[in-house]
Amino acid sequence: MAQVAGDRPVPLWRLFWRMGGWLTLIFVLILSILTFISHLTLTLAHRFDAEGRETAADLLDKYERVTTDSDGDREVTYYFQLRFETNRGETINLTRSVGSSLYRNNDIGDRVPIWYLESEPDTTEMRRGENRTASIITRWIALVFGIAALLAMWFPGQKAVAAVRARRYGARETARVTGTKRTNYRVNNRYRYRLTWEEQSGRHGESLAYKEHHLTPYQPGQEITVYQGIKRAWWSGDVGERPGTTD
Repeated sequence: MAQVAGDRPVPLWRLFWRMGGWLTLIFVLILSILTFISHLTLTLAHRFDAEGRETAADLLDKYERVTTDSDGDREVTYYFQLRFETNRGETINLTRSVGSSLYRNNDIGDRVPIWYLESEPDTTEMRRGENRTASIITRWIALVFGIAALLAMWFPGQKAVAAVRARRYGARETARVTGTKRTNYRVNNRYRYRLTWEEQSGRHGESLAYKEHHLTPYQPGQEITVYQGIKRAWWSGDVGERPGTTD
Protein backbone atom coordinates (compact mmCIF):
# COMPACT_ATOMS: atom_id res chain seq x y z
CA MET A 1 0.00 0.00 0.00
CA ALA A 2 1.38 3.40 -1.03
CA GLN A 3 2.33 5.69 1.83
CA VAL A 4 3.60 9.26 1.79
CA ALA A 5 7.38 9.06 2.18
CA GLY A 6 9.08 10.27 5.32
CA ASP A 7 12.61 11.63 5.68
CA ARG A 8 14.32 8.58 4.18
CA PRO A 9 14.92 8.36 0.42
CA VAL A 10 12.58 5.98 -1.40
CA PRO A 11 14.48 3.16 -3.18
CA LEU A 12 14.54 3.14 -6.97
CA TRP A 13 12.78 -0.22 -7.22
CA ARG A 14 9.87 1.01 -5.09
CA LEU A 15 9.44 4.10 -7.25
CA PHE A 16 9.59 1.91 -10.33
CA TRP A 17 6.86 -0.33 -8.89
CA ARG A 18 4.64 2.61 -7.92
CA MET A 19 5.00 4.23 -11.33
CA GLY A 20 3.55 1.17 -13.06
CA GLY A 21 6.53 -1.17 -13.16
CA TRP A 22 4.33 -3.94 -11.75
CA LEU A 23 2.85 -4.27 -15.24
CA THR A 24 6.21 -5.64 -16.36
CA LEU A 25 5.75 -8.62 -14.05
CA ILE A 26 2.35 -9.40 -15.60
CA PHE A 27 3.69 -9.23 -19.16
CA VAL A 28 6.74 -11.33 -18.26
CA LEU A 29 4.49 -13.94 -16.64
CA ILE A 30 2.29 -14.13 -19.75
CA LEU A 31 5.41 -14.23 -21.94
CA SER A 32 6.78 -17.16 -19.91
CA ILE A 33 3.52 -19.10 -20.19
CA LEU A 34 3.27 -18.51 -23.95
CA THR A 35 6.91 -19.48 -24.45
CA PHE A 36 6.33 -22.70 -22.50
CA ILE A 37 3.21 -23.51 -24.57
CA SER A 38 5.10 -22.77 -27.79
CA HIS A 39 7.89 -25.11 -26.71
CA LEU A 40 5.45 -27.91 -25.90
CA THR A 41 3.57 -27.63 -29.20
CA LEU A 42 6.82 -27.43 -31.19
CA THR A 43 8.11 -30.54 -29.42
CA LEU A 44 4.85 -32.30 -30.30
CA ALA A 45 5.21 -31.15 -33.91
CA HIS A 46 8.67 -32.73 -34.07
CA ARG A 47 7.21 -35.96 -32.73
CA PHE A 48 4.59 -35.97 -35.48
CA ASP A 49 7.36 -35.43 -38.03
CA ALA A 50 9.19 -38.47 -36.66
CA GLU A 51 6.37 -40.91 -35.88
CA GLY A 52 3.12 -39.44 -37.17
CA ARG A 53 0.88 -41.90 -39.00
CA GLU A 54 -2.07 -41.05 -41.25
CA THR A 55 -5.35 -42.95 -41.29
CA ALA A 56 -9.09 -42.31 -41.55
CA ALA A 57 -11.41 -42.14 -38.56
CA ASP A 58 -15.15 -42.82 -38.35
CA LEU A 59 -17.11 -39.82 -37.09
CA LEU A 60 -19.39 -41.43 -34.49
CA ASP A 61 -20.92 -38.27 -33.11
CA LYS A 62 -20.41 -34.54 -32.98
CA TYR A 63 -21.68 -31.89 -30.60
CA GLU A 64 -21.00 -28.39 -29.41
CA ARG A 65 -20.69 -26.97 -25.92
CA VAL A 66 -21.62 -23.37 -25.16
CA THR A 67 -20.22 -21.54 -22.16
CA THR A 68 -21.09 -18.02 -21.01
CA ASP A 69 -18.75 -15.85 -18.94
CA SER A 70 -19.68 -13.25 -16.32
CA ASP A 71 -19.99 -10.55 -19.00
CA GLY A 72 -22.52 -12.59 -20.95
CA ASP A 73 -20.13 -13.44 -23.80
CA ARG A 74 -20.75 -16.85 -25.34
CA GLU A 75 -18.01 -19.25 -26.39
CA VAL A 76 -18.74 -22.32 -28.48
CA THR A 77 -16.42 -25.35 -28.49
CA TYR A 78 -16.93 -28.07 -31.10
CA TYR A 79 -16.27 -31.76 -30.48
CA PHE A 80 -15.91 -34.93 -32.56
CA GLN A 81 -16.28 -38.46 -31.21
CA LEU A 82 -13.97 -40.57 -33.38
CA ARG A 83 -12.90 -44.18 -33.84
CA PHE A 84 -9.97 -45.36 -35.89
CA GLU A 85 -7.61 -48.29 -36.18
CA THR A 86 -3.84 -47.94 -35.93
CA ASN A 87 -1.36 -49.68 -38.23
CA ARG A 88 -0.87 -52.18 -35.41
CA GLY A 89 -4.56 -53.11 -35.39
CA GLU A 90 -5.41 -51.25 -32.19
CA THR A 91 -8.85 -49.59 -32.09
CA ILE A 92 -8.82 -46.11 -30.67
CA ASN A 93 -11.91 -44.24 -29.46
CA LEU A 94 -11.51 -40.61 -28.53
CA THR A 95 -13.29 -37.28 -28.20
CA ARG A 96 -11.46 -34.13 -29.18
CA SER A 97 -12.19 -30.50 -29.98
CA VAL A 98 -12.11 -29.36 -33.60
CA GLY A 99 -12.39 -26.13 -35.53
CA SER A 100 -15.77 -24.72 -36.53
CA SER A 101 -15.18 -25.20 -40.28
CA LEU A 102 -14.20 -28.87 -39.86
CA TYR A 103 -17.24 -29.34 -37.63
CA ARG A 104 -19.65 -27.90 -40.19
CA ASN A 105 -18.10 -29.65 -43.19
CA ASN A 106 -18.47 -33.17 -41.81
CA ASP A 107 -21.51 -35.22 -40.81
CA ILE A 108 -21.96 -38.17 -38.51
CA GLY A 109 -20.94 -41.33 -40.38
CA ASP A 110 -18.28 -39.62 -42.48
CA ARG A 111 -14.70 -40.80 -42.53
CA VAL A 112 -12.26 -38.01 -41.80
CA PRO A 113 -8.46 -37.99 -42.17
CA ILE A 114 -6.52 -38.05 -38.92
CA TRP A 115 -2.87 -38.27 -37.89
CA TYR A 116 -1.73 -39.99 -34.71
CA LEU A 117 1.52 -40.74 -32.88
CA GLU A 118 2.51 -44.36 -33.23
CA SER A 119 3.79 -44.50 -29.65
CA GLU A 120 0.82 -42.52 -28.30
CA PRO A 121 -2.19 -42.99 -30.62
CA ASP A 122 -4.50 -40.95 -28.38
CA THR A 123 -2.48 -37.90 -29.43
CA THR A 124 -3.83 -36.75 -32.77
CA GLU A 125 -3.91 -34.03 -35.36
CA MET A 126 -6.99 -33.34 -37.46
CA ARG A 127 -4.96 -31.17 -39.78
CA ARG A 128 -1.37 -32.09 -40.60
CA GLY A 129 1.02 -29.66 -38.96
CA GLU A 130 -1.56 -28.07 -36.65
CA ASN A 131 0.84 -28.26 -33.70
CA ARG A 132 3.59 -26.54 -35.67
CA THR A 133 1.16 -23.82 -36.73
CA ALA A 134 0.01 -23.38 -33.13
CA SER A 135 3.65 -23.09 -32.02
CA ILE A 136 4.37 -20.39 -34.62
CA ILE A 137 1.26 -18.39 -33.72
CA THR A 138 2.01 -18.67 -30.00
CA ARG A 139 5.59 -17.56 -30.65
CA TRP A 140 4.40 -14.41 -32.42
CA ILE A 141 1.95 -13.62 -29.63
CA ALA A 142 4.78 -14.14 -27.13
CA LEU A 143 6.90 -11.68 -29.12
CA VAL A 144 4.15 -9.06 -28.79
CA PHE A 145 4.04 -9.57 -25.02
CA GLY A 146 7.84 -9.47 -24.92
CA ILE A 147 7.79 -6.04 -26.58
CA ALA A 148 5.01 -4.97 -24.20
CA ALA A 149 7.14 -6.09 -21.25
CA LEU A 150 10.06 -3.99 -22.48
CA LEU A 151 7.83 -0.93 -22.88
CA ALA A 152 6.24 -1.55 -19.48
CA MET A 153 9.74 -1.61 -18.01
CA TRP A 154 11.12 1.32 -20.02
CA PHE A 155 8.56 4.05 -19.31
CA PRO A 156 8.20 3.68 -15.51
CA GLY A 157 11.92 2.92 -15.29
CA GLN A 158 12.71 6.17 -17.05
CA LYS A 159 10.43 8.10 -14.68
CA ALA A 160 11.83 6.38 -11.59
CA VAL A 161 15.42 7.19 -12.60
CA ALA A 162 14.44 10.80 -13.30
CA ALA A 163 12.86 11.07 -9.85
CA VAL A 164 15.94 9.65 -8.11
CA ARG A 165 18.25 11.99 -10.05
CA ALA A 166 16.12 14.98 -9.10
CA ARG A 167 16.29 14.00 -5.43
CA ARG A 168 20.05 13.53 -5.57
CA TYR A 169 21.10 16.46 -7.73
CA GLY A 170 18.12 18.77 -8.31
CA ALA A 171 17.42 22.06 -6.58
CA ARG A 172 15.44 21.62 -3.36
CA GLU A 173 12.64 24.16 -3.28
CA THR A 174 9.35 24.85 -1.58
CA ALA A 175 6.03 24.79 -3.38
CA ARG A 176 2.53 25.74 -2.28
CA VAL A 177 -0.23 23.11 -2.18
CA THR A 178 -3.21 23.96 -4.41
CA GLY A 179 -5.39 20.95 -3.59
CA THR A 180 -5.93 17.35 -4.65
CA LYS A 181 -6.92 15.86 -7.99
CA ARG A 182 -8.98 12.70 -8.39
CA THR A 183 -7.54 10.16 -10.83
CA ASN A 184 -9.58 8.27 -13.41
CA TYR A 185 -9.00 4.86 -11.85
CA ARG A 186 -10.05 3.07 -8.71
CA VAL A 187 -8.50 0.37 -6.53
CA ASN A 188 -10.91 -1.76 -4.49
CA ASN A 189 -13.68 0.52 -5.80
CA ARG A 190 -12.03 3.62 -4.30
CA TYR A 191 -10.58 6.44 -6.36
CA ARG A 192 -6.95 7.45 -5.97
CA TYR A 193 -5.91 11.09 -5.63
CA ARG A 194 -2.88 13.23 -6.48
CA LEU A 195 -1.58 16.20 -4.52
CA THR A 196 -1.26 19.31 -6.69
CA TRP A 197 0.99 22.30 -6.14
CA GLU A 198 2.34 25.52 -7.60
CA GLU A 199 6.08 26.11 -7.63
CA GLN A 200 7.91 29.39 -7.10
CA SER A 201 8.35 29.72 -10.85
CA GLY A 202 4.59 29.45 -11.37
CA ARG A 203 4.80 25.96 -12.81
CA HIS A 204 2.24 23.44 -11.55
CA GLY A 205 2.93 19.87 -10.55
CA GLU A 206 1.23 16.80 -9.13
CA SER A 207 2.24 13.81 -7.06
CA LEU A 208 1.89 10.08 -7.53
CA ALA A 209 -1.50 8.58 -6.65
CA TYR A 210 -2.57 7.92 -3.05
CA LYS A 211 -5.66 7.07 -1.08
CA GLU A 212 -7.56 10.23 -0.30
CA HIS A 213 -6.96 10.11 3.47
CA HIS A 214 -3.18 9.97 2.95
CA LEU A 215 -3.31 13.47 1.45
CA THR A 216 -5.73 14.98 3.99
CA PRO A 217 -2.91 16.55 6.08
CA TYR A 218 -1.81 18.66 3.07
CA GLN A 219 -4.17 21.59 2.76
CA PRO A 220 -4.23 24.37 0.12
CA GLY A 221 -1.69 27.05 0.90
CA GLN A 222 0.58 24.72 2.87
CA GLU A 223 4.24 24.61 1.86
CA ILE A 224 5.84 21.34 0.75
CA THR A 225 9.30 20.37 -0.48
CA VAL A 226 9.93 19.51 -4.12
CA TYR A 227 13.08 18.53 -6.02
CA GLN A 228 13.57 20.00 -9.45
CA GLY A 229 14.24 17.55 -12.26
CA ILE A 230 14.95 18.13 -15.93
CA LYS A 231 11.30 17.99 -17.05
CA ARG A 232 9.34 18.34 -13.82
CA ALA A 233 9.56 18.63 -10.05
CA TRP A 234 9.11 15.71 -7.68
CA TRP A 235 7.44 15.94 -4.28
CA SER A 236 9.48 14.74 -1.34
CA GLY A 237 6.40 12.78 -0.25
CA ASP A 238 6.88 10.68 -3.37
CA VAL A 239 10.65 10.31 -3.54
CA GLY A 240 11.70 10.90 0.07
CA GLU A 241 14.28 13.37 1.26
CA ARG A 242 17.87 13.74 0.12
CA PRO A 243 20.23 12.14 2.66
CA GLY A 244 21.63 14.70 5.09
CA THR A 245 18.95 17.29 4.31
CA THR A 246 17.39 19.20 7.19
CA ASP A 247 14.71 21.89 7.07
